[in-house]
Amino acid sequence: MSHEADTDGLSQAAKLARAEVRRRAVLSAGATLVPLPGLDIAVDLGALVSMFNTINRIFYLSPEQMAQLNTEDRIALFKAMSHVGSMFAGKYVSSAMVLGLVKQVGARWASGRVARWVPVIGQGTAAALSYGMFTWLGESHIKECLAIRREAKLLMLTHTKEEA
Repeated sequence: MSHEADTDGLSQAAKLARAEVRRRAVLSAGATLVPLPGLDIAVDLGALVSMFNTINRIFYLSPEQMAQLNTEDRIALFKAMSHVGSMFAGKYVSSAMVLGLVKQVGARWASGRVARWVPVIGQGTAAALSYGMFTWLGESHIKECLAIRREAKLLMLTHTKEEA
């Protein structure tokens, strides 16, 4: 029964996180329609930082939440993050970290920024690219958090069986 409850908890967390991703993606897409140079980039960076930190909190993977765990659970989470290859989970995400990620995704993001200056069609394309980038990055982070939580659960179960 606890396994089912845990699975339901992860499903609910994923649902909440996906709603957050959609909300931030719409914000980003809307910012591309405002004709102020640089506003969309500033909005995107802020929204990405906020989105990643919120998703971490939803999955109880923020640094503050992890610091409140007992030592064994914290060790299991750190091992899980290591196995999964965590990029943002368990960390306080900053603008500098997100900027590094955006540079990796750069071509798609930059083409959206350039396209926005083509009247009507370009703005629509830029909004669609921005929405797509946010949903892709958000979904990737959600999958990472889910994998970490599942891996940590397995590690804790293994540790419990070894003690018995």
